[in-house]
Amino acid sequence: MRRAAVLALLLLCTSPLLYAADLQFENATISATIDGKVSRDIVTLPFRWDLQYPGKAGSAVLEFEFMDKQLPQGPLGIYFPKLGSAYVVSLNGVDIGRDGDLLVPGGQDTGKSPRLLSVDAKLIKPHNVLRIQLRADGGRKAGVSAVVIDEWSRVLALFEEYRLWKVWVPGAIAAGHACLAVIGIVLWCLGRREPMDRSRRSIMVFGVVALMCWSLRVTDSIWETPPLPWPLWGTVPVLALGVWGCSCAYICMVVAKWHKEPWAASFQRWLIALLLAGTVVIPWGLIGGRPAFVTIWYAVLGLTLLAFSVGFAKQSMSSSGNTAGRLLAGAVLLSACVGLLDLLRMRTNAGLGDVALLYYASMAFGLILAGITFRFPRAQASANFPGESTA
Repeated sequence: MRRAAVLALLLLCTSPLLYAADLQFENATISATIDGKVSRDIVTLPFRWDLQYPGKAGSAVLEFEFMDKQLPQGPLGIYFPKLGSAYVVSLNGVDIGRDGDLLVPGGQDTGKSPRLLSVDAKLIKPHNVLRIQLRADGGRKAGVSAVVIDEWSRVLALFEEYRLWKVWVPGAIAAGHACLAVIGIVLWCLGRREPMDRSRRSIMVFGVVALMCWSLRVTDSIWETPPLPWPLWGTVPVLALGVWGCSCAYICMVVAKWHKEPWAASFQRWLIALLLAGTVVIPWGLIGGRPAFVTIWYAVLGLTLLAFSVGFAKQSMSSSGNTAGRLLAGAVLLSACVGLLDLLRMRTNAGLGDVALLYYASMAFGLILAGITFRFPRAQASANFPGESTA
């Protein structure tokens, strides 16, 4: 199991870069249109719009040229690990695939899942031009990753493998967290008739909130058509991440019995101030085309939680710690480190920013959090927190 997990993480980090295919493009000629102005350039794949044109929305046309001698024999397919925010793909002037609306910004985001197109052999000529038209919404990770043309069976295998980790596994994680949140609500309702002190009530409430927010955050990574247009919707999953992190920090404080310390009130006010600032900074950054504001907010939140998790881990591993605290400490420290790694990858590197590793690292934390939350209805008769001894 450990070896399989390591291999899975390596796949998530490098899958867009390690395709062994007969034809894989490395460069493209691009014509980008922003506010009516057209610019032409040559870009290297993978192409991330937000890194090339930060804070801007527009459209782009990418063209790739190749010869028929570069192609294998038999049925062909074209595989795109990422292609969005909306696209039309044509081969030698004939459309072979489209999804989303090129003329309506903020609509469906096709870049949330990989794409696979079949190629009619009759369209292949001695000299061929593959043309991709894109609608690019600013701040939405629009662009084109690898473009692979190969035998249908090979590109289908690549497509299904990447879709498993990019779509199906995050979907299962989101559904699992949502189910745990519902179970927590049911246990809360069933346990309301029994006496419950403030600490246990706080952990139950914040545990359910954290599970629901994380489910929403992960769902957004595969939700192509959200209920609100972009960039209005973009604020929701970012704030959900913030609420999740702050709720988890408060739960850790209660488990470690820090919530009654003199500094606890100040730290809680700092977390609330971060969330309130997010309600202003995030919409301002997304709608106003200033992605640096969102990045700074992410970084401050991540560093705050990382510093807290280090202190929490140190306290939990001491003789005064308990089992619940030690389990939470390991999961929180892992999540904080992976979250900052994701921020670095997604804001600075176009090739490694498609899959958030935090979604997978959060599975252990979600299970531990649910276990601590769900034990409260059974532990009400005891004066100890879950994981503490009665000695």
